[in-house]
Amino acid sequence: MATFHLDYVNGNDANDGSTWALAWKTMTTGATAARIAPGDLIKIAKSPDPTSLGQAAQFTDLSRTVTLTTAVTKNVYLDGAWTAAANITCTTDTTNKKEGANCSSIAFGAAFTTGLAAYYPLGSAQDFSAYQQLSFWIRTTAALTAGQLQIKLCSDALGATAVDTLDVPAVPGTGQYQVVIIDKGSALGASIQSVALYAVSDPGTPTVLLDNIIACKASSAADSLTLSSLISKNTGDEGWFGLKSINGTTLEIDNHTNSLAGAGRGYTGTTESVTIWKRETTKTIAVAATGTVVQQIMDSGTDGSLITFAGGYNIATGLVDGETFFDGLNGFGAGLSDSQSFIATTGLSFVRYYTGVLVGGGLSKSYGGHTLANCSDRGLSVAGVATAAVAYKNAINNQSAGVWCSSGRLASLVLSNANGNGSYGVIFGGAGNCPTAKVSFARNNGSTGCGFSLASGTRLEVGSTTNNGTAAIYSDNGSVNYLVNSTLASPKITAQVAGSNGFVWSTNEGGDTDTHFGYTDGGLIASETSVRHTASGISWKLSPTSANRSSAYPLPLKVGAFAFEAGVSKTVSIWMRRTNTGLTMRLKCFGGQLTGVSDTTSSMTAAADTWEQVSVTVTPTQKGVMEFYAECWGGTTYSGYVDDISIA
Repeated sequence: MATFHLDYVNGNDANDGSTWALAWKTMTTGATAARIAPGDLIKIAKSPDPTSLGQAAQFTDLSRTVTLTTAVTKNVYLDGAWTAAANITCTTDTTNKKEGANCSSIAFGAAFTTGLAAYYPLGSAQDFSAYQQLSFWIRTTAALTAGQLQIKLCSDALGATAVDTLDVPAVPGTGQYQVVIIDKGSALGASIQSVALYAVSDPGTPTVLLDNIIACKASSAADSLTLSSLISKNTGDEGWFGLKSINGTTLEIDNHTNSLAGAGRGYTGTTESVTIWKRETTKTIAVAATGTVVQQIMDSGTDGSLITFAGGYNIATGLVDGETFFDGLNGFGAGLSDSQSFIATTGLSFVRYYTGVLVGGGLSKSYGGHTLANCSDRGLSVAGVATAAVAYKNAINNQSAGVWCSSGRLASLVLSNANGNGSYGVIFGGAGNCPTAKVSFARNNGSTGCGFSLASGTRLEVGSTTNNGTAAIYSDNGSVNYLVNSTLASPKITAQVAGSNGFVWSTNEGGDTDTHFGYTDGGLIASETSVRHTASGISWKLSPTSANRSSAYPLPLKVGAFAFEAGVSKTVSIWMRRTNTGLTMRLKCFGGQLTGVSDTTSSMTAAADTWEQVSVTVTPTQKGVMEFYAECWGGTTYSGYVDDISIA
C-alpha cells in the first residue's frame, strides 16, 4: 500500500507522485495502472477555499437571479453588434445569448487573414484600473488554439490603439459556450474607449459568438468574481451554483454552458438575504465530444483493498481541509470516467462537463463529494455496475438529471439536494434499482420532469418534492417500489401504465406512522383510522379509480402470508366492508403456490357499510408458505375496507 499525490495545477505526469513537489497532474496519465495498486491512496490537491464577497445578497427560491448589494465587476460589453473589419461580418444573435437581449456574432470570411477583426465602442472612456481580469463567454464553429485570438482594450473608439492585449485561451469545443477568464496580473487600462477582437494567426472561417464581457478584480481578492466562479450561501448542505451571467448586481444562475438567458431552473432553497460566498475551481477543459474522457481511473483495487482517490488536500499542511472542484468550463466530456472495480473517491466535485462522473462498469465502488452541477447531461451516470454507493450533498442544475442509474445498480444513494435539474432529480431506469436511497430535497426539476423516476426494487426516503414540473414520482414500467418517511407534493405519482399493476408503496408518508398508501394504475390503497372493524390500529381502504379494474384485473392487496403443513387444512378469514354493493370484494388464495391448491376465493355478500367476515379454506399436499389477497372491482367511486385477518 502506497500514498501518491496529484495536483492538477502544479503537477506533472512525468513525476513519480511520491510527494507534493513531485505530484502527478492527472489521474489518466499520472496514476496509471503501472504506477498504482490495490490499497493505494491518491491524495488530490484541493481547489481554492471559498471566500466571502463581504456583502449580503438576495437569494429567492425558484428565481434565476441572485442580487448583490454592491457590484464587484464592471461591464465591458453586454449587447449590440460590433463593427466589422474587411472580410468580417458582424451581427447580433438574439437566439444564442447568455445575457441580455443578444450576443455579438463575428463571422470570419475566407479572405480575412490576421489583424483587427471587429471592435465595439464603449460610448465614453471607461476606467478599468481597479480590475485585473477579463471574463466572458465564447462560442465558435471551429476549434481555436491558445493565443490565436486576442481581446484588446483600446484607448480609442475604433479598436486601433491597444492598452491591454489579452490572449484568448484554447477553445477546443465547437457549438458549445465556454467560460473564459484572462488574468493580466496587473491593473487594466484607466481610459478605455473600445474593446476589439484580433486574430494573431488565420483562424479560417469560424463564426465566433461573444457575450457578457466583464472586468473582474484581482484573482487574489476575496471578492473577485468571474463567470467561472461558483456562488453559494456556504451554509449547511447548500449547493454551489455556476453563473450564466453577471450584470452589475444581478447574477443569473446557470444550468449548463449552453443554457441561454432566461432559461434554466435557477436557485432552489430558502428565500433570504444572506452573506454570499464564491469559490474558484480546478479547471480541466474538455475537447469537443460528449464521449471524451477528461480524467479516467486506470486500475482496479481488490475486495478489502480499495484504490482511493481523495480530494481536498492542503498541499502545505498535508491535511484534508477543503474540497476539490474539477471544472470542465465548456460542457464537454466526462469529468471522471470509471470502469474499474473496488474504487473509492472522496471530496471530489465536478461542474460544467457533459457528465460529471461517468461510471461504465466494475464492482463494489463508492463515490463521494459535495456538488455535481451545471453539466450538459447528467451530474452522475451509472451503467453496468453491480454495486456502487453514492454520497453527494448536491446533484443540482444539470441539463438532464442529477443522478442517472440506467443498467447498473446503486447499493445506496445519499443526496441532500437533487434540485433544479432539467428533467429529473434522480432516475432509476432500465434494470437499475437502489435498495437504500435517501434524498432530502428533490425540488424544481424540469418543466416536464419529476423529482424521481423509479425502476424495480427502489426503496426511497425523500424529504420534499415541491415545484417539480410534472409530479413528485414518475413510475411507468409496472415495477414495485417503496417510499418511507417521504413527503410528496401533489401530483404525487404520474405515468403509471394501465394494466401494468405496478405499485409505489409509501409508508409513514409525511412522517405520520398511521399514513400509508399504495399508488397503482386505476386504484389507490390507503391506511384508514376512522373506518375499522376493531377500535385500534388501522384498516386498509381499497378504491378502484378506473373501469380497467375489473374481475379480470382487480385491485389487489396482499393481506397475509402463512405457513402450512402438508395435508393439514387451514382457514384464513378477514373482515370486509364496502361503501356500495356495486363494489365486489373477495378474499383469494392463488393456486399453484403449493401442490394441491387451486385458485380459492370467497366474496362478501353483506349490504353496504356493514362488516362481514369472509373466509377461505385450503389444504395443500406439501408444506410451505402461501400468500392471501383481498381484491375488489366495480365502479370508480366506491371503496372497500379490510381489517383483522386471522388463520385457524
